[in-house]
This record gives sequence, C-alpha cells and structure tokens, in this order.
Amino acid sequence: MAAARCPWLVLTTMLLVLLACSGAGAAEKLTHLSFYFHEVPSGAPNATIATVAGLNVTGSTFGDLQVFDNALREGADPSSTLIGRARGLVVSASLDNSGRVSIIEFVFSNYGKYSGSTLASQGHLTLPILSERSIVGGTGVLRFARGYFTTQVISSTSDLGVALFDLYLTTKL
Repeated sequence: MAAARCPWLVLTTMLLVLLACSGAGAAEKLTHLSFYFHEVPSGAPNATIATVAGLNVTGSTFGDLQVFDNALREGADPSSTLIGRARGLVVSASLDNSGRVSIIEFVFSNYGKYSGSTLASQGHLTLPILSERSIVGGTGVLRFARGYFTTQVISSTSDLGVALFDLYLTTKL
C-alpha cells in the first residue's frame, strides 16, 4: 500500500515544482501600439540622425554607424502630437548592404498611461521594405515587455522621413 502512494506523492511534488517554476498565475496582457517615427535626415536643417563612424568605401555602407534621436508622433503629419522619442543607433554590419542592425529605445513622454515608460528593441533593419524587429524589454507600465514590431515607410523626402511603427507586445499584469 505504501508503494501505491509513492508514485502519487512523486507526481504531485513534480507538478507543484513545475507550476512554481513556470510562473503559473502570472497573467499577461497583449498590447498593440501604433505611432509614427519622424526622422530629419543628416544634412538637413535640425537633423535627428548623424553618421558618427564609417569606412568611407565607395559603393558600400559596411561599417557605418549612425545615431538618432527621432520624434514619435500620433500621426504622419509633422504637426501631430509628439508622444515621445526614439533614440538609438544603426550599424551597417552586412558586407552586401542587405540590412543593418538597429537598437532603439522608445521613450514615451506624452502617451497617456505609457508616459514615463520605455521600450527597448533590437533587430535587423531592412528598409525600404517592411521590416520586423524584436521588443526585448521595457520599464514603467511596460516592464517585462516582449514582442515584435513592424516598420513601414510612409514617405521619404530630403527633409523628412516618416515610418509607421506597429508594436505587438505582451506585459505582465
């Protein structure tokens, strides 16, 4: 009879350990954020992006390092409400110019309940086509965020580039 209870006790103990380790009970919330990234190109008045390093090899961007501090707005119009900043860097790390590595910190200052929160992202940038990158963390109400976002160029001129950012993330409640 003791032998019959032993497997049940072992299974119950294993189940309790598994539940404790898996974070069971930690509810998650799926969130979709959508906003516009406004970039004033290098060389234009009030540029928000600058190349700080590069190999200066004709026909190649390999080795270029750019830093940026771009406006995040509710709409594509430059006069739409400013909701925050996108700060980060882009590195041309492919020999064939097929893409770049980007690291972005989204800093929300005027975005309702997200004001004062940030999101961190990284990934392979493949503009001008639709680009998908990962969200690797957050702060404030976006703490423990993870997910992905897409970038789609809306317009690009010598004075302003505008892209739509659609973010899909989960956060712990």
